[in-house]
Order: sequence, then C-alpha cells, then structure tokens
Amino acid sequence: MNLRLSNNTMGYEILSTIRHFKFILFGIAITSFSVVAQAPLDIRVALVIGNSAYISAPTLTNPSNDAKAITSILKKLGFTVINVNDGTKEQMIAGIAQMQAALKGQQAVGMLYYAGHGLQQNWHNYMVPVDFKISKEVDIPKQAIDVDTVIDELKKAGTRMNIIVLDACRDNPFGGQSNGKGLAQLEAPLNTYIAFATAPGNVAQDGNEKNGNGLFTEYIIKELQKPAPIEDMFKRVRLQVRKASNGTQIPWDSSSLETDFAFNDGKKHTFNPDDLIKEAQEAKAKEEELKKQLAQAKEQERKIAEQREQERLKLVQIQKNQELEAKVKAEEEYKEREKQLQLAQDKEQQKALGITQALERAKIEESKRLQDIQLALVQEQENAKKFSALKNEDREKSFAKEKSDWDKIKDSKNADDFYAYLNKYPNGLISEQAMYRLNQLAESKILVQPLKDGIVQNPNEKRFRVGDEWSFVTKNNLTGQITEGANRVERIENGLVYIKHPSGNYLIRTEDGAELTGFNNVDGFVKFDPPEVRQPGGIFEVGNKWVSESIVTIGNGWSSPRKTNGKVVGIEDLTIGGKTIKTYKVETVSINSKDQSEVFMQRWFQPGFGIPLKTVYQFRHMGLRRSTVTEVTSFKKGVVS
Repeated sequence: MNLRLSNNTMGYEILSTIRHFKFILFGIAITSFSVVAQAPLDIRVALVIGNSAYISAPTLTNPSNDAKAITSILKKLGFTVINVNDGTKEQMIAGIAQMQAALKGQQAVGMLYYAGHGLQQNWHNYMVPVDFKISKEVDIPKQAIDVDTVIDELKKAGTRMNIIVLDACRDNPFGGQSNGKGLAQLEAPLNTYIAFATAPGNVAQDGNEKNGNGLFTEYIIKELQKPAPIEDMFKRVRLQVRKASNGTQIPWDSSSLETDFAFNDGKKHTFNPDDLIKEAQEAKAKEEELKKQLAQAKEQERKIAEQREQERLKLVQIQKNQELEAKVKAEEEYKEREKQLQLAQDKEQQKALGITQALERAKIEESKRLQDIQLALVQEQENAKKFSALKNEDREKSFAKEKSDWDKIKDSKNADDFYAYLNKYPNGLISEQAMYRLNQLAESKILVQPLKDGIVQNPNEKRFRVGDEWSFVTKNNLTGQITEGANRVERIENGLVYIKHPSGNYLIRTEDGAELTGFNNVDGFVKFDPPEVRQPGGIFEVGNKWVSESIVTIGNGWSSPRKTNGKVVGIEDLTIGGKTIKTYKVETVSINSKDQSEVFMQRWFQPGFGIPLKTVYQFRHMGLRRSTVTEVTSFKKGVVS
C-alpha cells in the first residue's frame, strides 16, 4: 500500500511538472503570435475599467457605457483590450496583472482607462472597486487601487510609452474619509501621458442617460475619430469640455512624452466613424432582445420549478441505486487507474525530454524577437529624425496662415473666437497667447486648490497690474560686469503692458507675458513679431510644452525668423529678500534660422507675476558665447484696476 502511494505521488508530481512546462510553452506561443500579428514597436495593450454598480454607493449613470465605447474604438485603433466591467478589487488586480503580462518585454504602448469613483488620500489617487466599503480612513489603501501601482506595473513591463486616462473625479459618496474632492495632482513619470477629467481637487460631471457617456469621455470618443497627435487631441478635449460645462469642468493633464504618438494616425490606425453608429444601434437592438429573452426565461423558470418537486422524489430513489452501483464500479476503476498511472509515468518521462528541447528552441526564438525589437527602435529613431525635418518644413509653411488667423481675432472680445482658434491650432505657434485671452474672456469656474507643493494657481488671475515694481541685478558671466536697475509697469492699454526701463524706454509685453520688445546689454532693444512666448498661456504644469515662432529684429537692423521650444521643467525654491518662494522653472530654446544661432533661457516664474524672478541667458553661435544671470532682488504687485 505504501509503495502504491509513493508511485501515485511520483506520478502526480511528474504530471504537475509537465503541465507547468506546457503552460510555459503556451505563454511563449501566445507571445510569439502577438509579435507576428503586430510589428515590433506597434504593439498596443489597454486595460479598460468601467465601474457603475457600486454596492455601498448609488449606481453611476455612465462609466460602464464609457468603458464599452472606449473599448470599441481602441480595438479599431490597434489595441489589444483587457476589460473589467463593474470590477471588484480582486478582479481589478487580476486585470492589471493580465495587462502587465501582455506588455512585458514588448517595448509596447500600455494604456489604462478608468471610469468610476475615485478618491485621493495623502496625494495618492485611488480607483474605487464596486465592492468598496469604508468605515475609516485607513481602509482606503486596503480596499481601493492606487493609480501609482498601475504605473509601477507598466514600468516593470518595460513599456516604451504609457497613457493613463482617469474619468474618476465624480462626487465622493463615501463620506469625509478622503483628503478632499476629486483627485490629487499627479506628475507624469518619464514617457507617460496622464489625463484627468478635471483639474486636481475638482469634480467632473457623470453626464446623463440621454448622452450615454460622461462629459469627459464623450469628447474623447469624438476626438479619437480624428487623426491627431495625442497632445493635440487632449487639448481639443479640454477646450470642448470647458465650453460645454461653461468653465465648471476643465480637464487636466501631465506629460513627459519624448516621442510622438497618435491613437489615430489617419493611415494604419484609423476607422470609419459610421461603424460606431452602427455598433450603437446593434447594441440597442441586442439589449431589447435580451430583455425579451429574460422575460421568456422567467416564465420558463416558473414552469420548471413546478416540475422540480416531482422529479426530486424520483431522483432520491434513483440516487440510492446509483450510489450502490458507483461503489462497485469505483473499486474496479481504482485498480485500473493504478495500472494506467504507472504507464503514464513512463510515457511522461519521455515527453519531458522533448519539452526541454522545445524550451531551448523557444529561448532562441525569444532572443531573435528581442533583436527585432532593438532593430525597430533604431529604425524608429531614424524615422523620427525624418519626420521632425518634415514637420519643421510644414510649420514654416503654415506659420503665415496661423498668424493671419490670429491677427483677425487677437483683439476680439468674444470667447468663441478663441475657442474656434484653439480647436484649429491646439498646439500651434501662437496658441499659448490664445489660451491666455480665453482665460480672461471665459473665466474658469473650477475650485482653486493648493497643489502638492503648496502652490495655489488661479487661471483667471492677471499677470500684470499697473504699479508692479521690481529691482534686479544682472551679472555678465564672461566679463564679470554687474548692472543694477528697477522696472515698473506704467500702463496697460489694448492688451499691451508698458514697463518703464532704466534707460527711459519701454519694454512691451502682452498681458500673458509674451515679449514684444526686450533689452539686452549687447544688442540693445529687440523686437518680436508676433510676441515671443515665455510662459504657458494657462496654468503652470510640470511637463507643459509649447512651440512659438516670431520674426526677431535687433537694434542694428539684423532680422531673422526665430523658432522657440518651451517647457515647464520643475518646481524650485527661490529666496528673495529673505523670503523663500516656490517657483516654476521654465526652459526655452530659440533658433534663429538666418544664421542658426541659438538662445537658451532658463526662467523661474511665480504664478500671477508676469516677470521671471530669475533668468539665465546663454547665446551660442560659431564659437561666440554670451552668458548672463538676472535676479530680482525685490518686487511688489500693483493693484488690479
């Protein structure tokens, strides 16, 4: 008897090992199929979660609809989609693990879309499962899913780009256990794009049954149907949600992408928008048919219940007879099973050798796949260079048209003109100035919340006031010469700010801080047409980028087109007059096309004050170098008229 038990155990262990090998081979087969089906660097995997049917909170109207619509479009745009509908915590965790496994080692694009309730606690954002029950604050991390854990899983998978879309800022029904309304500020890690339905600390609209989608997702669905880079697409979503909500909901994003990406490139990854209408009609018809089938099923269930009691009595007697027969049969089968297990043991040992050889072949194939990915990365870099050159050429051709459209509306008092302009040029060469004008004409109605670093930004606040004053010190890093002075805003007229310079002349800025005329100790006064953008037109967000173009003319008459790329790179403390101030650090790189000379600038801004509190200036051209540092030593704001 003991010998038979030992053999059984050995046979079971071998069978378990074989099953394990088969599982590994199956996983490799799936991976290989994915690589064949989609070229390297063209793999897209999305986890789509829609939570509506909460157990301890009222059912939400639209997240399930949102998730279904997003799933349909993403599949048409080349994504492998993993769905979790009305997910418990366990199901959501399983979905995250499935996404990570599908992405691992593929150098792929990974995406999370979540619609449902969201909470913030200690600057962490949580997706709320439908089985969430909270009695005290410490329950949140235990019962909800931290968005940071999803980002960590994407990092572990080795993705080349991550996209996080959170339509999760609906009003909190779980009491006062979280730290505030909406979600918390979240900065995108490297090669990641994060989009929120509304600004940090604010609440988004769930939409209504008639529309079938939440307000944020409604416009995402519309914009995914149009070919556009991801940043242009979400800027258009932001504008349309802002207009539709009359400024009470303004989507927010954070980007650290270093390569271009388009959900819909208008070529390979695209689809016919009529398909969505057809699918919606088919889904509605299917829903009606399911309702009809449900009613029929209930009637059938009633009839079946009447028969069950009669059948139960018959089955009791039949079961007794079967148990007796089964006992005799089981004894016979046990003896036969002992014999077959011994035969299987011998056979599986032979199979194990073949599986080991198959695993070796799979390793060789995996090595080749990784080489293909590396070659694809190199090719993508070459294509990016070519695309960049073409894009620069296109920008030069379109600049005249964009400036012409801007000149027609720049003095308009109608916010709709600026909505239309920004929809046409969401990431254009003059878009930051258009955004600032929109903020002044159609004030944001979102609640202003302190961000994680304690900074409070009001998008409606003026950047200049008559009476703004500041003293400064400029040091020439090459000669050591030091210049001191003070400036003052003397007047603001027709959207232009006139700043009295120590020379007696005026520096002229637009109200958003773009430079119309400037001054440096080498060239004297410098003029820009259109004004050169020095800071974002909306609020400061780390990762925010823009491009502008101007004609620059210096005091001696030299003139050249100049293209400027700007980016908000971080938050840093500055000390002025013994007081520490939190500022946003902005970097711009300007290239003068006439002689390819370069101007690199670093500026530190306090939101609500249009002049940088510190400026590092570097000029480079054919061995010529200039370098200065200007620091504000004191400043005070004037009074808004």
